Amino acid sequence: MKQTNHYRLLKTALDNGTLGPIRNITRIVPVTVLTRDMRLNYNTTSKRLLDPGKLTATDILRLSKLAGVTPADVLKLIVQEITRPN
Repeated sequence: MKQTNHYRLLKTALDNGTLGPIRNITRIVPVTVLTRDMRLNYNTTSKRLLDPGKLTATDILRLSKLAGVTPADVLKLIVQEITRPN
């Protein structure tokens, strides 16, 4: 599958650690593109990105495949965000 520029930028941000919280994905990849590629409803995608604890294993696998990174990289980012003190 050919990667679009959005996902190349996302891969770079994930690789060098500049993405920040998971919800920042939508600053790189438009929600409409992400929902289509992850095969999710717009509202579902938005809610899961705002609360990464609701991302399913399938979501993590799809997102990592789209970005061209390992699922462990995405999961690591999610765990860091969930365990971060408020």
